[in-house]
Amino acid sequence: MPTPQPVQRNPDRTRRRILQAAIRLFANHGFHAVSVDQIVGKARVNKRMVYHYFGSKDALFEAALSEVYQRIESIEFHAVERGRSPREKLSRLLESYFEFLDHEPEFTRLLQWENLEKGRHLTKENHLLTKNPFLARFRTIVEDGVAAGEFRRDLDVTHLMIHFIGLCFIYHSNRFSLSQSLELDLGDPKVKERGLNQVLRLVFDGIAAEGATGSADPAAAAGA
Repeated sequence: MPTPQPVQRNPDRTRRRILQAAIRLFANHGFHAVSVDQIVGKARVNKRMVYHYFGSKDALFEAALSEVYQRIESIEFHAVERGRSPREKLSRLLESYFEFLDHEPEFTRLLQWENLEKGRHLTKENHLLTKNPFLARFRTIVEDGVAAGEFRRDLDVTHLMIHFIGLCFIYHSNRFSLSQSLELDLGDPKVKERGLNQVLRLVFDGIAAEGATGSADPAAAAGA
């Protein structure tokens, strides 16, 4: 009989399986309702692997938050680089938020669970969800728009970033309650498209410098 070949271990793949299982379970049920046993059952790994790679359930939840946050950060930088003018860069960013949240519901759910926990897993020490790297890029784009005479000079860039996120996030974080109360299906692609187009108009009407020229339709200007 042939000699059995030893099983080739792949630490990166094992860690990834644990992390993906944890993200799905934490997103659906929250931190407290998920046990380590459930995670290893879904990942089909030995329980001690969780503690080997992550150390604790809390650290695994922090890793899950970090993972989904890195996903949105990567699309933020990619989105603005697809634009030419400051106006087009910010249009692309708003479009990318809508698209990302459509395809990554785990991001919304995990952030909602963590906010219910009052940010217990987010500390000044771990910097898990810092917006500083992208905020610096965002600030440069806004300043370029101000210098070009496109945007008004009195903008608070940090609050503008909050507004960008909030205007898009609400369509997903409150999708079901708003759909019920407004009798409007926020899961309908056509409804979300109308919402995005109005967000673009609201934002660019609000930040435009007095007398600035440009397309009256930011979506059209961005090629949407």
